[in-house]
Amino acid sequence: MIHDLFGSPVWPTQPATGPAAVVTTGLVILADWLVSQLPWIRDRQRRWDRDPTRDWHAHVRRARRAAPKTLREAQLVPPTWRRTRSFHNLFPHLHGKPLHPLQTSLAQSLRPLVANGPGLLLITAPPGEGKTESALFAERIMGPAAGTKSLAFLLPTMATTDAMWARVRAYARANCRTPPPVTLLHAMAWLDAEYTPDQLTTVTSSPDVVAEWLRGRHRGFLAGIAVGTWDQAALAVLPHRFMALRWLGLSGKTVIIDEVHAYDAHGHALTLRLLEWLGALGVPVVLLSATVTGDTAAALVHAYRRGAGHHDTPPINPSYPGWTYTDHATGTITTSPTLGSNRAHTLTVDTITCTHTHNPDHARGRARAILDLLTPLQQIGAGAALVICNTVADAQATRDLLDTAWASHTDRALVRILHARMPARQRAAITRRLQRWTGPHGKRPHQPFVVVTTQVAEQSLDVDFDLVISDLAPFALLLQRAGRGHRHPRSDRPVWAKTPRLAVLIPVGQLPPPAWGDVYPASVLRRTRDLLTTLNDQPINVPGDVQRLVDQVYGPEFAGADDTARLADDAQRTATAHLTAIGAPATVRDLHPLTNTAEHPDQITTRLGADSVRVLPTYLTPDGHHWLHPTHYTPRTALPDRINPEDRGTIRRLMQATIPINSQWLTGRDPTTHIPETWSNIPGLRDLILLPHYVTRTAIGPYRAAGKAISLDPQNGLVRR
Repeated sequence: MIHDLFGSPVWPTQPATGPAAVVTTGLVILADWLVSQLPWIRDRQRRWDRDPTRDWHAHVRRARRAAPKTLREAQLVPPTWRRTRSFHNLFPHLHGKPLHPLQTSLAQSLRPLVANGPGLLLITAPPGEGKTESALFAERIMGPAAGTKSLAFLLPTMATTDAMWARVRAYARANCRTPPPVTLLHAMAWLDAEYTPDQLTTVTSSPDVVAEWLRGRHRGFLAGIAVGTWDQAALAVLPHRFMALRWLGLSGKTVIIDEVHAYDAHGHALTLRLLEWLGALGVPVVLLSATVTGDTAAALVHAYRRGAGHHDTPPINPSYPGWTYTDHATGTITTSPTLGSNRAHTLTVDTITCTHTHNPDHARGRARAILDLLTPLQQIGAGAALVICNTVADAQATRDLLDTAWASHTDRALVRILHARMPARQRAAITRRLQRWTGPHGKRPHQPFVVVTTQVAEQSLDVDFDLVISDLAPFALLLQRAGRGHRHPRSDRPVWAKTPRLAVLIPVGQLPPPAWGDVYPASVLRRTRDLLTTLNDQPINVPGDVQRLVDQVYGPEFAGADDTARLADDAQRTATAHLTAIGAPATVRDLHPLTNTAEHPDQITTRLGADSVRVLPTYLTPDGHHWLHPTHYTPRTALPDRINPEDRGTIRRLMQATIPINSQWLTGRDPTTHIPETWSNIPGLRDLILLPHYVTRTAIGPYRAAGKAISLDPQNGLVRR
């Protein structure tokens, strides 16, 4: 009967491809959810009861007529974009400003290249060259050519994703006929104060239900526009129950991946598999990078081409700044000439060799070097400096150093710290303040200021400082960090910082120093140090020298015995990715292995997050009660023993106080770290670990585990000594 009701379609003569079967499975799951809603069932039943003929054909016709309204109510319709005419039309803030040569080149060249349909666009340019606007402009050209109006924007970190979500939401509101829902996708998205259910415009009588469903971690890609962390898309190439829904969402979009160079060997391998599947599904893709090596660029492009059915590997030599376009249908690769830059400049790189110590009395120590570099800012009383440390512990020690050294100054500079080991609420507030001070339209405070931070500031945040000081890091990351300086034209640069400058602190002796642990491979740090030594403090022409130097740092001239360990580690991480990921699209013959896992997507995301856990700091009084404030003991600050799973306000308040840490820090933890048993069925809370501080009449003591003391400092965040 079903076959007859749908017009007796002809049986297919050959089986569907694996990717097509996956997307179809996702469609069936979505349809099942939509028609399982009580309003749909009741309406169909009511109309069936009113039909005396009990005509199944009429029932199907009624369902078809009702389907578009149901999709609109579920916010599953694509955005309705206004016509795209130019960059200035899409981005009003560019009115009256000259376009970057990258943007001009894309505006002139991209439309003819998409005549055959989808493709992949790789954009390579330094920070500040308008890559984000270029990607969104390219999506408006590439998406319609491929028959899609939807968009997914992926970034490496939660902080950069939150910032990009606000930008994309404003962009969509300015360029769509009606404001579309823009989902924010990462593990802590629902804690964002600006990202609440009412941001998802809805016409249904039950907005909270629909909003909650769309905001689900494995369903958010079904919205017309989604902004998320890279791992949310990487879940699509890892076997789990909901992967088909992710592919349904991704397959109907143009996918933009920012900072595509930013992942380790494991993440890079998963990105290649993701691109291979996107190529197989004919999804238009835009990749953005400030410092990608030529070999990495070739691997990314060839992964997409392989998915599209092109198995040859022609040479790929990306221009810098510039772009490379790959036609999905023909495999043809088009590379722009090396483009100019409105921001071409000379970057002064000062290398300071110093002992890794936080003692300011050590004449050739790291602490003294930082104080000397910041002397003009403090003496003249003007300017903004960014100090990027390789570890949270170094950032905390550096903030303490500046706070102590400048304590006696009447007009002392402001000092702020930002890193990942801070309560979510505090970190979000500091990030917003930082962007208000240093963003493209930021208003600086009246006094000079220094921001001490870690890697959280080196990617995608649109901030601007007069001076950047950095610990030694891989050369590509040093360039990323330098891009946080002199990013925007300013009329109020202090006299001591008229030109872009990066100061690199190079530790003497062993690389990395013991305090850094294994944050970066020793061979890459050594290669970077050797490259900086050969430069001999000569300035770097940006962008002219960038690609050559990025490739050179990995070249044979800087080879060493320590490369063996790095290459072995990369090989192991790549092999792990291949073992855990789903197969290449051309090899899929059975959907069962793609979904046959007991692992929840949350658990898989945790594995992608390098074995971290979230702790909730509490204050444990002698009577055995946990409190959320060190001194104020009220019903509101008491750790709730019972929570209504529907009480999102309480759950959000608790989660905003949590901090991610390495799970090994709590080896051998005791029962005081256990959450209340009643939390075990509440998503988010059920995986938390309490971090009690022991309250006595005279002091508040830290929690001790694995031979270390761990405590929450109101300024420095979580401290481990």
